[in-house]
Amino acid sequence: MEATTNPKKNKRKFKQTKQLVRLALNDGWSQIEIADACRTQQSVVSAWNKGSKQGTEQQLKPLLDVYGHKLRRNTFRVYWRINPETKEKTFHKVEGKVILNLAFHDARRSRAKLIKKIPQLKLVIHHQGENKFRVIFQKRLTFEHTNEELESMIEDAIWYSIVSEQYELPELLSVIDNYAKEHLAEYPTDANTLPFIARQALLNHGFDIDGVVEYPAIW
Repeated sequence: MEATTNPKKNKRKFKQTKQLVRLALNDGWSQIEIADACRTQQSVVSAWNKGSKQGTEQQLKPLLDVYGHKLRRNTFRVYWRINPETKEKTFHKVEGKVILNLAFHDARRSRAKLIKKIPQLKLVIHHQGENKFRVIFQKRLTFEHTNEELESMIEDAIWYSIVSEQYELPELLSVIDNYAKEHLAEYPTDANTLPFIARQALLNHGFDIDGVVEYPAIW
């Protein structure tokens, strides 16, 4: 089959459809009222409620406008950064599903023998709805006088984090590609593979990416 670029992008399914519908039903909505609000059939809402089908974000927007914040309460991470001069701590709560969580390691060796891999940089991508994303740029925290890396049972506690502005999908890909070129010079393997890994993660989560050549199957 010839390679094709699909001009018609499928509407992305909302993976928390069942939880969203349950919130509305528990709040007093009937399945018929949900169907009217979402412009669909009661039988479709029944399938959403059972988890056998998922709606799209566009279909579910009336419910997301009312109950989306309750879903987001359980999908966030906390980050921080410490000002190296003033020692002032700033904490950040970032909502949205994590699409990519990738660390870049300093492979330390003794006489060409690998001792251990120490994560030094990290990239986290949150999806915040309506194809909006934030990137968390992280650097490993170290002790001021010894330069030894912090250790903690809470993984996010060992990173100095910078939270980006919101990006649309094309902007996000551009930011990731530039980050690979400009900040991963000491990690050549990661610099070369990050653009692929990021796109694979986005595709696996149901996002459509322009320029990806598709080879659809026939079932």
